[in-house]
Amino acid sequence: MNYLVLLLAGCLSLPCWATLTQLTKPELVLMQSLYTQQDRDLSSAELNKHLLENQFLLATAQQLNPELMIRQSGVGFDNDYHIRRLIVTLLTHQFPELKSITKEKSIAPFSAQALSKLLGDYPANGNYQTRQLEQWQQIRLLDTPKVTLADLLISQSMQNRFRLHQGDIDLLVHQLDEWRYYANLTDRAAPLLAKHGLSLSRLELLAKGELLRPPMLAFLGIKAQLHGERSTYLEQLRATISQAEIHRYYKQHRKDFRYKSTLEAQAATFESQTQAQHFHRLMNKKGMKQALKETQKHNEFDSAGKTTPVSITREHQKRWLAQLAFSSQSGKATPPVRTPSGRWAVVYTQHPKYAYYSEDSETVRYQALDALTKQRAQAAYQQKFRHWQTQHGVPL
Repeated sequence: MNYLVLLLAGCLSLPCWATLTQLTKPELVLMQSLYTQQDRDLSSAELNKHLLENQFLLATAQQLNPELMIRQSGVGFDNDYHIRRLIVTLLTHQFPELKSITKEKSIAPFSAQALSKLLGDYPANGNYQTRQLEQWQQIRLLDTPKVTLADLLISQSMQNRFRLHQGDIDLLVHQLDEWRYYANLTDRAAPLLAKHGLSLSRLELLAKGELLRPPMLAFLGIKAQLHGERSTYLEQLRATISQAEIHRYYKQHRKDFRYKSTLEAQAATFESQTQAQHFHRLMNKKGMKQALKETQKHNEFDSAGKTTPVSITREHQKRWLAQLAFSSQSGKATPPVRTPSGRWAVVYTQHPKYAYYSEDSETVRYQALDALTKQRAQAAYQQKFRHWQTQHGVPL
């Protein structure tokens, strides 16, 4: 979604630019009870640190990744949608009497055809125009709580937005029911929260901190990002690593850059898995050379058609078989493996020889940069966290 939508969503959400720097005893007791129910065993001290660290991550997101404060993915629901779900779980756990609240059935404000006509075609890039949002912001779907058509669209996943553009009135009504239910639930919960020294706004911040913890830890390089991607923050850290640091890393971890350079290998291929399995049993009983002879096969790595082992590198012309050989365990035949051409292969290797990647190789540079970036991210994280704790008087 475009920046305007994110900005508008941020304005509609609750205090997303605030964080907590101290937790009350009732809040800790409530969260401890919830975590225990979820089989998350944390001591009181660990829980306090965990929740305050979540708030630190929120503060860091405000500074370095503000779009994440609104939604985690352009194709997913916005954060407030997920926070409402977390709060429902938290409140109904703490106050079982709230489970009696039922979801009222909303009346569709217009027909499916009218909804489809009002929204028009779903934009190919998923981005709404300013004039569209301004128009939809004037269309109120609920009075209590106040929900406009723009509010509803912004909160939804890309799939749901597409369905709404198609005139899915049942989805529209369902989402309005959920909004009304949340308003009724939190209204009934207000005196109960006050009685226990709790407030909804602070609980929503606790929920938001828990929601954004995983993506922020990934953004900061403390946990791996999906598909091995790196955030802009990590890319900036990576760009500060010098060649001298890579050189030092290589000297300190040279053993990690050892690789099989050559090995002696034999391979046989078959039309069927059954044939390959028979060969594998025969080889285990009589050895590779004898199995080749008895099945009238030759070593696939030997262009001369012999049965004896051949010294190969990864660049052997039979590249797929070579890769299988180098990934196999020396002195032990592979089980039958299906080849890309549909045949079945059995590979045996022995006597591997090793070499080291040169310092200026791309392999060394990539692995060193990756490791050094992680080290730098960890150090930066600890420094930022300590600074935040000191700045806000949070015990170290």
